[in-house]
Amino acid sequence: MKYFTFEKTHRLKLIRDLGKHIKRGNPWIFSDAVEKLKIPEGSYAILMSHKNEVLAHGFYSPSINLAFRVLTVGDKKLNDAEVVARMARAIQNKKHLLSIENKCFRILNGEGDELPGVVADYYAGVVVLKLDGTAAEAFWVKEQIANYFMEQNQIPVKCVYFKRKNKEEEKGMILAGECENLNEVEFLEHGVKFRTNIIDAAKTGFFLDQRENRNFIRSVSKDKTLLNLFGYTGGFSVYAGLGGASQVTTVDIAPHAIKASELNWGINLLPSEKHTGICTDAFEFVLEAQRDKKLWDIVITDPPSFAPNQKAVVSAKDAYTKIFADSLRLVKDQGYFVASSCSGHITFDQFLETVQEALSQSKRRGKVLLVKGQPEDHPFPLALPEMRYLKFVYLQVFKD
Repeated sequence: MKYFTFEKTHRLKLIRDLGKHIKRGNPWIFSDAVEKLKIPEGSYAILMSHKNEVLAHGFYSPSINLAFRVLTVGDKKLNDAEVVARMARAIQNKKHLLSIENKCFRILNGEGDELPGVVADYYAGVVVLKLDGTAAEAFWVKEQIANYFMEQNQIPVKCVYFKRKNKEEEKGMILAGECENLNEVEFLEHGVKFRTNIIDAAKTGFFLDQRENRNFIRSVSKDKTLLNLFGYTGGFSVYAGLGGASQVTTVDIAPHAIKASELNWGINLLPSEKHTGICTDAFEFVLEAQRDKKLWDIVITDPPSFAPNQKAVVSAKDAYTKIFADSLRLVKDQGYFVASSCSGHITFDQFLETVQEALSQSKRRGKVLLVKGQPEDHPFPLALPEMRYLKFVYLQVFKD
């Protein structure tokens, strides 16, 4: 097999009755539902029911909670032709997103594109590939996936870069083609220019999942003041500026993020006096702004995920509620508030509950004008709601 490692087939037995769960299309099996095997990370395994029925083929991780990721349902072995067909189908479904004004999109979104653990983003000809976890890295042959991108003819690709987590000593490597100046990759998103450092930036280099939500902010920002909390490299800020905002403030704790937000503002030829980048802790900033009685027409609060796992959901809901309540106090009467979250373990209903509680704590009323999520290039299996992770709620806020 070229696209994945296959040395031996192991049999993995369920200790809970999850047959219906798998047949309906949920591709995740957790460690408490299967017998533990002492086999290498990413080993090919056949999942058996307690009645010895073959339920699925997939790969196994003995070291993490997400123990088994389904590749095929039933007794059907994965092969190279099927992997190629899935990659081709993903590109076919998304290539219409490329245009004169848009040069970025997600090509492969893991289980959402039937390729568990494989993520690939496209930036003006540069493909950034990530593999989710040690099991995925051991199972998938990244070099062959890169070769596929170079050889296919549906979208233009000049190079493929493999990116590890930023904390890794070796952050990544060029797998195929020639990647020029990965520290300053420039691309268009809805006609808006962005420049990113692929090697050092978060995720694959940019948060493409907020693309449509950023474009929405452009449409409602004219003549308004806007505060972008946890603003990272200024995506929402730049769109607001291009939408005609009178003044935009970007707050982030990372100096390189604020510097990038100012760079992205500048390359879009926006007036420097209309943007203020503040490098500080957003939690402290909102409290200080309250004391100074500062108010904005639009406040965007899009913090990092507070719920990396199911156990963290309760504390995460409390954290979201607090930062949203503090942020709401900075919104002018009849102004607008964006609450956003990338926590897949928190459902849409739970998220709306936190927004409602935040309104109550801040002594505000809210009218929901728009609820959005991730764009079409971030698909998810209907049976796996955890992958419908992005929440974006746009409210009008009233003080009385």
